[in-house]
Amino acid sequence: MTIKHVREQLKRFISSNEPEVLALKGKWGVGKTYTWNTILGESKKNDEIGMPKYVYLSLFGLSSLSDVRYSLFEQSISKDLIGEPPSLETFSKNTVSLGQSLGKKCAKYLKFLPQFQTSHGSFESLPFFAVKDTLICIDDLERRSNTLEIRDLLGLITTLKEQKNCKVIILLNDGEDRIEDYEKYREKVVDLELIFEPTPQECADIAFAHSGFIKANLSPLTHLLGIKNIRVLKKIERLYHLISELIQDYHPDIQKQVICSLVLFGWSHYRAGDKDIPTLEYIENLGYKLHGLDSNQDLSAEETLWNSILQKYGYMTTDELNKALIAFVKRGYLIHDEIEKPALILQSQIQAQEATGSFSNAWKVYHDSFNVEQDEVVRTLYDSFKTNVDHISPLNLNGTVILFRELGEHELADELIDLYIGHHGENPDYMNLKNYPFSGDITDETLRLKFEAKNSSLTRRQSPIEVLHRISRNNSWNPEDEDILAAVNAEEFYELFKSESGSDLSDIVNMCLKFGRFQNSNEKQQAISNNSTEALKRIARESKVNELRVRKFGVFLNEESHAENSGATD
Repeated sequence: MTIKHVREQLKRFISSNEPEVLALKGKWGVGKTYTWNTILGESKKNDEIGMPKYVYLSLFGLSSLSDVRYSLFEQSISKDLIGEPPSLETFSKNTVSLGQSLGKKCAKYLKFLPQFQTSHGSFESLPFFAVKDTLICIDDLERRSNTLEIRDLLGLITTLKEQKNCKVIILLNDGEDRIEDYEKYREKVVDLELIFEPTPQECADIAFAHSGFIKANLSPLTHLLGIKNIRVLKKIERLYHLISELIQDYHPDIQKQVICSLVLFGWSHYRAGDKDIPTLEYIENLGYKLHGLDSNQDLSAEETLWNSILQKYGYMTTDELNKALIAFVKRGYLIHDEIEKPALILQSQIQAQEATGSFSNAWKVYHDSFNVEQDEVVRTLYDSFKTNVDHISPLNLNGTVILFRELGEHELADELIDLYIGHHGENPDYMNLKNYPFSGDITDETLRLKFEAKNSSLTRRQSPIEVLHRISRNNSWNPEDEDILAAVNAEEFYELFKSESGSDLSDIVNMCLKFGRFQNSNEKQQAISNNSTEALKRIARESKVNELRVRKFGVFLNEESHAENSGATD
């Protein structure tokens, strides 16, 4: 049933004063409650509500019919107060109305109080006698307490209709557990059952109704994935709001990638457990499965389905920026540096490739046709690789090398590796795969061996100050770096610290001291910390101003100085 038909039936139901029970069924999260509240608000605005009072009742946590009866009275409001924010004025108005209603009933039944208590078990049920001529919405049937039986609840709903002149709508999550008794007894209770099955586009229209820009940019993507869950759509919208300002000055291609990836990652993360949706872990470790270059030929039925979904969506690989976006989605909050670092690298690559021809476009000869011959595929990728080698990541190098090897072009594959090392070989950030966040995705053995050999030669040539600059910049290091720094004695650290100036000085000093602050620091890390601390104490002894400068790093000449300093602060 389309939203249009559901709306028509709900408006008719709301405007009538004839007692009736209606059920609105649909998948979890597709917007049943939102649609009901929207149409109810429209009906109030147009003065088209047939009953004088209204109750919205969530069954979440309710454990007995007594709870339900009392809540129906407690939550009852005049139809004039529907949608009004709580205030002293609305509270006072509604309290007077309820008091008058209850007062009339009390006058009638108080003389029978002893018999009432005996037959009904508690005076708490008395307010239920005031519930009549009311439009009632009952929600969260599946979240009721285990002690509240559906058949008893349906019996109460029948009483509300037949004896209390009430109209009751039940909102149901189709396919959920714990509603078997509803299916069993609905024919005796429910007058009309509506199936709420909005399209993905209709769900996007509901979720993104308040922002034309977001609707224009997100809804085509959520439609492509078939997302109908309003809550998931709103969470994806929240992710976009968190990151939109950060990416607004980046290249349009980066903005497009971020938006497309967030929709996919949000869908995967927030619908975890749905076997028809690729898991976020699967996407994160996708490798080259969608390039046809994965050595594992035994794909499960789920993986085959997931691959087809990702291919239809246009998602081919998880690069550095997508890895950072996955971490953002999992965590739920933004760390700017984590996104900016890969985004800036990608920005420089795009800008350079716009002048030379994009390497990613060169891959289209492989992906987008069955008619391009192997020689042309190899030549196009080879020529584009040489043109764009300065802007290609080790991950993309690996993918190209694997493709060439699969096509029997081993010599060209080795040539690409050598060409790459020739352009990037002096940069340890590229050659040291131990520090590379996608090291596990670098699968070509020859590539790994050549990178390791080049990195070993770089490590031997690197000075301690070069190592410190690099690891303080990246906040990452490897065992070879610890070997180099652990060999630096206190005298050498003294000369090193005295030779540095500017903002890098604090970064280098803090990096050296950091090695001694680890809970399980090893012998080399302790040596780095101890020697650098001794060098700082020597600097502190040179003058009073240097003693104060060194104190900034938590290093004091002796315990007495530290105690004096602590006392002065208290």
